[in-house]
Amino acid sequence: MSNLPTIRPATEQDTPALLAFLSQHESTSMFPIADLLGKGIKAESWLFETSGAITGYLALNEIGTLEPQAPTADWATVRPLLAGRSISGLIGPAEQCAALQQALGLANTPTRMNTTEPGFTLNLTDLRLPNCEGYYLTPIRDQDLPLISAWRAANLIETMGFTLDTAPLLARTQVLRWQQDKTHRILWHDDTPISLAGSNAQIPDVLQIGGVYTPPDLRNNGYARRAVAMLLAEALHAGVKRAVLFAASEQAARAYVALGFRPSHSFALIMFSQPQQVAP
Repeated sequence: MSNLPTIRPATEQDTPALLAFLSQHESTSMFPIADLLGKGIKAESWLFETSGAITGYLALNEIGTLEPQAPTADWATVRPLLAGRSISGLIGPAEQCAALQQALGLANTPTRMNTTEPGFTLNLTDLRLPNCEGYYLTPIRDQDLPLISAWRAANLIETMGFTLDTAPLLARTQVLRWQQDKTHRILWHDDTPISLAGSNAQIPDVLQIGGVYTPPDLRNNGYARRAVAMLLAEALHAGVKRAVLFAASEQAARAYVALGFRPSHSFALIMFSQPQQVAP
């Protein structure tokens, strides 16, 4: 067996070994791990191998976003595989996304979102709960859909470069999925909804926080911190052991550190202004 690195399409038979590899990089692999457990191998995904052992993974998801997890990959070998494909962005470990974007000739492509965010992890037994007296969580109910959809649209515009024309439809679709999957909770004080927190990926032992939002006029009151804390307390009670997340701002990072989160990684979210075709 050759000890030279190779790359080949992934198959369903690779799932156990691939999950074992990705679990070694859990904090930056929550999206692919959750996808593998829920939907199986993506139609367009590849494995990096050396001497028959998996050393990396690359997936192209349904919306054209590349998800790399291959710390030792020579990304120049990937370009011929992706030639002619339409790429809408990259999401994953920051250094890998930058190297892959460069190798594909897309380093100077205009983006609507291009951030590198600090990542954090927490053993839920170390969760530090703030004072939550008078606050409570509810799932998203039918009567909450208009408000939460409006909140999500505002968040997409604020953080991900969407517009007033493009955000509402996507927001409504996402919120309906959140409601169906029971992934998000609304924080209330008395009869007033004040914040939102949820998960955007989950595996049996680990929850990845996502979709956190507080309307601008209600910020700087610790509401998002309480929403996340109460959601994590609920997850701990349900048997989840760890949480991971990435912070969109210094203020958010401070709130997460106050709950007990510790820095662990950096995560890139790159979305091109228009999908780009990879040149040969």
